[in-house]
Amino acid sequence: MRQARRTFLWRSTLAMASAGVPRFLANRSLDPDPFILSQRGCGRATGYAEANKIISANNKTHVAWLDSLNDGFSVRVRSFDHQTSTWSPLVVIGDGHDNHGGPSLTIDGEGFLHIVYFPHHHAMRYRRSTRPFDASEWTTETYFGERLTYPTLVCGPDDTLYCSCRRSYIDQPWEVELWKKTREGDWQFVSRVLRSRHHGYAHFQESLCWSKVDHSLHLACRVHEKSDEKAYGRLQAVAYLQSSDFGRSWKSLDGNTVQATATVDDLSPLVLGGLDMGKILRCGQMGVNRKGDPFLVYSQEIEGFGETFLAKPKVEGGWNQILLNTFLPANYKGWSMIMPGGLVFDQDDQLYIVAQIHQAGQEQSWGHPSNEIVVLKSRDHGTTFESTLISRQDIATSHWLPSIERPTGHNHFIGGPTIAFTSGKPGAGNSDILSNEVCVVMNGI
Repeated sequence: MRQARRTFLWRSTLAMASAGVPRFLANRSLDPDPFILSQRGCGRATGYAEANKIISANNKTHVAWLDSLNDGFSVRVRSFDHQTSTWSPLVVIGDGHDNHGGPSLTIDGEGFLHIVYFPHHHAMRYRRSTRPFDASEWTTETYFGERLTYPTLVCGPDDTLYCSCRRSYIDQPWEVELWKKTREGDWQFVSRVLRSRHHGYAHFQESLCWSKVDHSLHLACRVHEKSDEKAYGRLQAVAYLQSSDFGRSWKSLDGNTVQATATVDDLSPLVLGGLDMGKILRCGQMGVNRKGDPFLVYSQEIEGFGETFLAKPKVEGGWNQILLNTFLPANYKGWSMIMPGGLVFDQDDQLYIVAQIHQAGQEQSWGHPSNEIVVLKSRDHGTTFESTLISRQDIATSHWLPSIERPTGHNHFIGGPTIAFTSGKPGAGNSDILSNEVCVVMNGI
């Protein structure tokens, strides 16, 4: 990769002294090339976009990811200081069981950072920063739950942490669990939110966020179930739930109560798919706008071609679904566009969506060398978009697994969200030791 990319210089334009700007906001601008955080990234270094990995607060941006080393996998974090335009040294958080053990990050109202990480069918691990707005030192590692994977983490209005994660079983259908931790308390089990209708492997790709308007939790999911020796994910569905009591009960978009531990049959899905239907579905990280309206993003692949859709509520009920491929940059019209990725609203209620694109006609999109990262921005809540490619196209190197910065309770940003992605190969399995680049772009568009 060109030396210019390795010697990339950040330029920060700060406006923190302006009257009325909250303490947590940070302005920033940058040159167009990504900054390389690490050259030891694993095959899922920035993977599982539903887990937030980036926090900006008090003139710093903190980015967490998963490296692979000779002796295993390691969760790391680095911080960018916008006042000095410098990156901190690398800080080691803890181990990952394998390349599925990457982190999810949030911040509370006092500025303390919180992180969960490690498992692939194991207990979750948790640490908190010892000082506000400072990722250089962390409390002793603690554990909660069993047979968990894929955490998402947000911080509620009273600094209670909420973590959703998949729970696997040997002899019963797999589920999504919700856990919480009060400011001074231990982690506590809250509820079982979702359940597969079938025994065996299941994946939910759930994303979690909360709205400041009514203090409600929102959850989007892609239920992936009924895998067997002949097929992986025969049935899939994209769906949405909301909770006004922080996870003790859930409702659909129309306000109807959904029974505890819901299955697809209870969810009023936006779209159905899976191998049995010839339609592969993937869900991205969801978000809510200033009014508290939920916005979802998902993709479908049919005969190898991927289309990505934005779903937003209609006034009369139901979902308005907008094809986002229409808004790709001119040079990439006709390319496939898929999740992983996600969406977020900034302080001005402008919508940002990050997605993965690749050349059409490829039999396998997972880690394909033509993968690139695109960002779409809308000033009118998804009616029109402007778009740009933020990776540097290289037909021999996959740029993929984008993770976009988002509000998780007490952090905000202006000037555009920070985005991290992986440059390199997926590997053949969960334990491959790779040397992928972990890249960061600020002000993605």
